[in-house]
Parts: sequence; C-alpha cells; structure tokens
Amino acid sequence: MKKVLALVMIVLMLIPAVSAGAIDGSARFLKDAAKSTQQTREISLAIMALSVGASDLNWDITPDLVTLVNSMLSYQNPDGGWGLYPRETSNVLDTAYAVIALKRAYPHLKTLERLEIKSALNRGLSYLLSAENKAGWGYVPGTPSSCYPTLLALWALGENGYSYNSRVVRNAVEYVENATCDIPEYEALALRLIAYHSIGYQVSNETLESVKELLLNEDGLKMKERAMLTYALVLYTPVDFDTARILIKLESYGKSTNDLVYWMNTPDLFSSTELIATTSYALMALSTTFELPPAKEVKNPYEMPCQELKNMQNPDGGWGLGLNEPSDEKATYYALTAIQACYPEEESIEKALAWTREAFKNDAAWMEKNHRMSVGYYYALKTLLMYSNITTEEKAQAEELIRSVQLDYGLWGNTVLGPQPYETALAIKALRELGVSANDPLIQKAKDWLLSISNGGWGTYVTTEYYSYMLKPDVLTTITVLEALEGIATPEELKPHIEWLIDQRLNGGWPYWKTYYVWEKNREFPGTPTVELTVRATDLLIGYGYNYTNQTLDFVMNARDSGAIDKKTIEIASAIDYLSRFQYVPPVSLYDIRSALDSDVFGIIAPGMDNESVGEIINTLNDLFSGGFIQLNTTSIDEDSYIVMANFGDYPLRPYNPYLKFYVEEGTVTVGNITVPTNKAVVLVPGKTPKGVVLFVLYEPENAGIAKEVFTTGFIRYIRGDAMVLLIENGRVRVIVAG
Repeated sequence: MKKVLALVMIVLMLIPAVSAGAIDGSARFLKDAAKSTQQTREISLAIMALSVGASDLNWDITPDLVTLVNSMLSYQNPDGGWGLYPRETSNVLDTAYAVIALKRAYPHLKTLERLEIKSALNRGLSYLLSAENKAGWGYVPGTPSSCYPTLLALWALGENGYSYNSRVVRNAVEYVENATCDIPEYEALALRLIAYHSIGYQVSNETLESVKELLLNEDGLKMKERAMLTYALVLYTPVDFDTARILIKLESYGKSTNDLVYWMNTPDLFSSTELIATTSYALMALSTTFELPPAKEVKNPYEMPCQELKNMQNPDGGWGLGLNEPSDEKATYYALTAIQACYPEEESIEKALAWTREAFKNDAAWMEKNHRMSVGYYYALKTLLMYSNITTEEKAQAEELIRSVQLDYGLWGNTVLGPQPYETALAIKALRELGVSANDPLIQKAKDWLLSISNGGWGTYVTTEYYSYMLKPDVLTTITVLEALEGIATPEELKPHIEWLIDQRLNGGWPYWKTYYVWEKNREFPGTPTVELTVRATDLLIGYGYNYTNQTLDFVMNARDSGAIDKKTIEIASAIDYLSRFQYVPPVSLYDIRSALDSDVFGIIAPGMDNESVGEIINTLNDLFSGGFIQLNTTSIDEDSYIVMANFGDYPLRPYNPYLKFYVEEGTVTVGNITVPTNKAVVLVPGKTPKGVVLFVLYEPENAGIAKEVFTTGFIRYIRGDAMVLLIENGRVRVIVAG
C-alpha cells in the first residue's frame, strides 16, 4: 500500500496542555510525527511550524529540520514540483506547501544545505509560475483555476518576495476575491488572510474584527479551523486582551501526554483528526506571539569609569584637574576618595600620598607667608586624614596653623576683599575634622557671621571701609558653607539657605550658577550642572529631608555616557563615588517575569484594588501558571518575588530596574522612548529583587479595570520586551512593547 499512516496509533489519556510546555511539547510531537508520514503537505506544515517555533525553544530543533528537509528534497520531481506522495504527479497544492516549508527552513540551515534548498526553491517556483493560468491556478497545470490552489500559490510566492505589485499576484488576487472556495468556509478565510499577509495585500479592520468575534464566540469551529484562524489573526494584530483570550482558548483545547502536546479535529464520517495539520497551525499561532529573549550583552548601568581615572594619574603621583595638567590637591583628594572603589594598586596610592605630603608641607608654608586659608592645604589635610597618614603632633600643628591665619576672630579670607564665606567654611570644616568641638567659641563666631551675611546663598563677600555686600551667590560656596554648618547650626537656621540651594537645581543637577550674564552678548545664559556639585548637593539635602537620589543617579549616568565628564578628574571621581554606592542589579525583562510565574511564589501587593478583584486575579494566575500567588497586607517590597499593582509614582523603579528609562512628569509617563498620558495608560515594568523578580503594573485609579484585565484575560501569558504600555484609545487598548 503506497500510503503510509500519518501517525502510528497512540493510546493515551487526553489532558489539557499546559502553557509553558505548549510550544515545546507540540514541537516534540511534530518532529516525530512528521517522520512517520510521507505526505508532502503534512511534512511541509511540520517544517513550517518547527521553523517558526525554532527560536522559542530551549533546545536545538535544527537536526530534526535537516532530516525533514532532506526528505522533502528527495520527494521533488524532475519538473520541479511535488506530488501528494513521493514519485506521484506534481500538483500546485503540494508544490506550494513544499516551497513555503523550504523557505521557512532556509535561515536555520548551514551554507551547503542552503545551497541545495535554494536550487530546489528555484525549481519549485518555476513550476508554480509555469502552472499559472491567466488568473490563478488549477490543481495541476492546464486545469481551470480554483480558489484553494490559488491561495496556496499566492502564499508561496509571497514567502519568496512576490508582492501585490507583481502582475501574476494581482491577477490571482482579483480571481480569489470573486471565487468560491471548495474547502470549508473558515479554512478558506484563514488561508486568504495568510496569503494576503505574505504578499502585503491590505485586509480591512472589519475583517479582522469579524475573525476575533468568531474565535471568541463561535464554539462550533472545528479545531483545525480555530488553529488556522488564530494563526492568521496573530499575523496581523499584536497581542491585546481579545487576542490573549483567543490564544488561551486555543491552548485550552490542546491535549498532552508525557512531554507531547497536540491538537486534533473531532473526526466524523467525512473528515479525519488531521493531527499534524492542526498541531502545525496551532504551534505557528502560539509561537508567533511568543518569543524567547535574544541573548545580548548588557552593560552594568553602574559601571564606573575607573580606568579613565587611573590613566589620569601624573608621574609625580598626583592628579591634575584635567588630563596631563599639573597635580592639584583637590583633584588628588577626589581621585583617592573614588579610586578606593576601583581596586587600586598599592603603588599608585603610595605615590599619591607621597605627592600629597609634599604639597601639604608647601601649602602650610604658603599659608604662613600669605596669612590665608589655602584650598590646597584643606584638601591635602583631608587626604592625609582619610589615609591616617598624619601624626597626632602634625594634627596639632595643623590646628594651630589654621587658627593663626584668621583675619579676625572666627573669620578667614584675604586682606583685599576681607573675610570670605568659602575660606571660612573650609577652615571650619578642617578644624572640625581635626577634632575641634562644634561649641568652640571660634566655631560659633564663624557660624554667627556666616548666618548674618545672607538669607539665601553665599558667594564672594566684599568688605569696604563703609559697607559690605555679597556678589552673586554661587552653588559651590553655598554647599561648602552648608557642609561646614552641619551639626553647628540648627535646621531652622539653615532652612532659607537650603531652599535657595534647591532652587538652583537645573536640568537634573546643580551648576555653579543657575544663570550667568554675559556682558558682551547682553543676555543671561543657563549654567551647566556638574557631577561634583550635584553629588554634594544631593548628599547634603538628604539630611534635611530632600531626596534626589534617583534623579541624581540618572544625571550621573547620563554625564558618564555623554562624555561630559571626560578628562575632568573631579567630575570622573565624583561619578565613581556616586555610582559605587549602588549595587549591581542584573538586567531583567518581562520574559523573566513570564518564566518566574511558573516557578516562584509571588506576593500580590495591590493597595488600591478591592479584595474581590485581587481574588479574581489570583484565581486566574493559579489557573494559568504553576507558581504560587498570595495576597499580602503590606506595601513593602522585600527580597522575594512580587506583583505590585499601584498608582504611578507610588514606587521608585530605579532600585529594581536601573536599565529602563522611566519617569512620571506633568501628567505623562515615559517608558523607554515612549511617552503617553498617565490617565490613558497602564504600564508593565519588570524589576529584580535580591532573591526574585517584581512585576509593576502601574495605572491611574480610573484604569484599575484594565489593570485587572491584564491578568483575567490571560494577557499576562504573552508579556514580552523590556516593558509594555497599554494605551487606551477610543475605548480600546493598544499594546506597545518597549524594547
């Protein structure tokens, strides 16, 4: 008997297929089932499905594809076509199936195998083109055009680059638009949609909506029809709530035994189970909407520019303000503070300390000569204190020296302009670090003077014989004074100065001046924020209840990545210092969430959602996934896995996902490169905890129903990408994948 049974008979218990294994299990079923048949279209459909699903499997399907492709190549007739079985007369249907299958398999094969396929494809296409009537195709060359072979031929041509612009395609489309198909109505509809998609021929939204309606509400569909229509639908539309319901419905009809999953028609007097065909279309439908994340190298978002800093050290051991510039005490202090996070070589530290010791001695001599507080001396002293490289005797000498260079009691500055807030603040800081009490009369005198000369910021102060006044206050002087007065002045005394500092924030950071005037151009310009001032301001303000941690992290990373800190020692060092405070968080995507739903126990945090809705969500999750789901009476995220349903702004996302650009501002939310109104969006963002993952579902209260439907429709099964935005437009939800 020429025909070989499509499948060996299997006696098994039929149970519903479970999601994660649906793609894997149906691929395992098809690779074995296709080897048990010699029917061209069955092998072809299996090759198509396995090729579509190849990238979604955790194992290599290529050897099985090669075996099936080799069978197809051996079945090709001398005229370039294929018959229903080997050595049977070529026909349009089977040739079209074979051509589609070989084209789908082509990317998965090696060079030599591709060359053989290319030759077979060219011969198969030549057969199809030669078999064309003036409009459409018959079952074999020379027979009248018929709908079924014409649709398959269109699909095959479309897979191989033919479009509606081609004469042969246009004529065929015109034919099938007016033809009645001799196959079941819904199979014909599905093939029409698939063929039109392959050639780029537009299909109306009304048609697609009618297919959705059919799949959602028509329970009388045969399983093959359902699988074909579902595959056709997902070619055109991204997964939305309706599509998710349709896919869940298709999956629910799958049967499984051991690790095999398959779909079949219920046989009647005039039809068979069509196991291979039905399972192939089901796999293509599910795999088209599912994808494993591509392997990619991810840069640590907190990566520190350590090598750049190391490369900037001068031969004398110090660091200059810029590359190859003379060594500077402040730059060297900042470099040594930061380089501790970079696993420095001991020799590098020793050279820097040796240079600092020499600078410390020279700066002390300068102070004695000029009777002024030295910025260099202050930072050299801080460096030696940081490394405990100063004796008790030297500390006492340093205190005595600083006291000796006062202009007046508790005031430091210069003889030209008089006492200066900046130098006075440095002196206070130095004395405090040397152990002088905050209650020391000298310190209190300095505090009183500093508070008396400004109600906002501080800058250069001018004292004349007749009056005194402050020039334009600047951020550097103000931060330095506020740092000096910590623990000396009360928060109430410092409040107006803190508020002034906050008001100077610009473009995510702090510049020396928020604006500055250029006389030559007769206009004001905005200042340029620096990493040093931004980090110092952030560290200072958090002690007074103002938290800019995440915004400053964004600023520092942007400055690093944009090149704004290149060849600037203090900027690079400040960036390293700030970035070193953040623990590396592995990259995370919605694929990771999807995987964890089948393995982890998730705590459900939904402070703004009623208990009944949360209960429905948990019931759905338990039906769809094999993980565990427990409602929590807390809003805190700990170390495990969580699903958090909350309003925009309720949770900082940066600690859980530093890779994704996310911020809420003036009624909009930005996710990656997508910005939408918060009142028109529900956003899904993945995050990482020390021992698990967290899925944030963020929304405005009026969209709680849509947030709920993310779960109850089964849409959660099809989440993907770095994040997802569900945008509400004209009463419908449009899905946008970020990343």
